[in-house]
Amino acid sequence: MLAFCLLVVVTGAARLGIRTVERWGSFVGQNVHVIAYLVDDADPGVIRGLTELLGRVPTVTGVKVVDPAQALAHLRTVAASLGSEPKVLAGLEASYFPRSIEVSLAPAADLSERAANLAERLRAVPGVDQVDAMTGGLARLAAWVRLGRRLGAVLIAVFGLLSIAALLAVVVRSRNGAQNQAEVLLELGETSSAVRLPSSLWMCAAGLVGGTAGLLLLRVCWRPLLVRVESNLGIAASAPLPFLAGNEVAGGLAIVGLLGLVLGYFATPLPRADSHA
Repeated sequence: MLAFCLLVVVTGAARLGIRTVERWGSFVGQNVHVIAYLVDDADPGVIRGLTELLGRVPTVTGVKVVDPAQALAHLRTVAASLGSEPKVLAGLEASYFPRSIEVSLAPAADLSERAANLAERLRAVPGVDQVDAMTGGLARLAAWVRLGRRLGAVLIAVFGLLSIAALLAVVVRSRNGAQNQAEVLLELGETSSAVRLPSSLWMCAAGLVGGTAGLLLLRVCWRPLLVRVESNLGIAASAPLPFLAGNEVAGGLAIVGLLGLVLGYFATPLPRADSHA
């Protein structure tokens, strides 16, 4: 039963880990990818026209003009969330910050390339002083997302095989003590299927109970753990916290139940025909 529980916990946690990485990737999709810093004497009409033009770009999901006072307030908010003392920023004034235009792009595999292309075009616009595409950070995050997906798949394979190996060890130990009982039942006229049925049902029940316990453990522990991790990392994604869907839960229980039936069937060895004769 413990091996079934471990199998469900490890494979379920790895699946949820992959889903969490995708959630963190979507969190980046909600944030600013290109910042165009404007010159001090930028014409308000030009700024308004530029924001309207950017808003019509199909891959752009959001455009926002940030005044110096808003930039300073945002910096103080971020510093406070990271535990910084307010007095550290006490000497800063809004005049230190330029007016800027923040552009958010739709999440995609080529997000860093699209951000770089948009930044290149914005640099040629009159009234734009500098442009930060943040391509380095986007590329690093994309690499971490890919690594997280691959790591989750590897964990599913490795720990899944280890759990199955543990179940096979249980089957081998059961066979050593069940052969004599099987011989007696066959001598009394029982069929081979009837001899193997009790161990199959017992292993199936053990699989269902262990799988249910593993799912309950994930349900209780996963979301509080994820909330704590995201809070420490400063991630505030709008997507709901991931968990296994109903069809995944049902499919997982069906798999461990079927696995228990198969393992239980072979856990009761039948004597060879010549030895039985």
